[in-house]
Amino acid sequence: MKKLPFASHRTKDKAKEYFVLLTLGFTIAMVFGVITALTVPQRALGIFENIGRSIAGKIDIKSQFHTFLSIYLNNLGVATSAYALGVFFGIVPWLVVMFNGFILGLVVTLVISQGLMSPVQALLAIVPHGIFEIPAILLSATAGIMLYRGVLKKEGLDVVYFSLRLYALSAAILLLAAFIEAFITPAVAGIG
Repeated sequence: MKKLPFASHRTKDKAKEYFVLLTLGFTIAMVFGVITALTVPQRALGIFENIGRSIAGKIDIKSQFHTFLSIYLNNLGVATSAYALGVFFGIVPWLVVMFNGFILGLVVTLVISQGLMSPVQALLAIVPHGIFEIPAILLSATAGIMLYRGVLKKEGLDVVYFSLRLYALSAAILLLAAFIEAFITPAVAGIG
């Protein structure tokens, strides 16, 4: 069996650069989400309600295991979209990251400003799993951009294989994040 080629230092450096840029994009989009929630709260509440309805259909409060699977499959779908659709000029990973950053900023700001959670409780509802989930999504988006570079920019199969490794790592981290979100976060944040 042929061994997969290792990524060059140049490929790894490019991936690190994209990861940092995507993190910056996520942060900027999150700030825009906060600004939106504060400046047009009625519009933001409409977005929030739509998200709530979407999530409610996927979560089974009677079964933490079902919740865990639902969270994982949802996040894996997001990661897979960011990865696989990255082949289209590397645009979709950026859209996925920016959308998720915007929604996070908007939702956290709304739940605090509407008195649904205290700032501490909102942080406790995000941080335990978010420290894994957010980097995992950023990693899959980075992998998607690297896939584009390997396939369409013809930088080589080693770049494609490297992108696949990043995506697989992202999927594994998302499994841990989903477990924490389903079983630990509710207890820590007092929302379960």
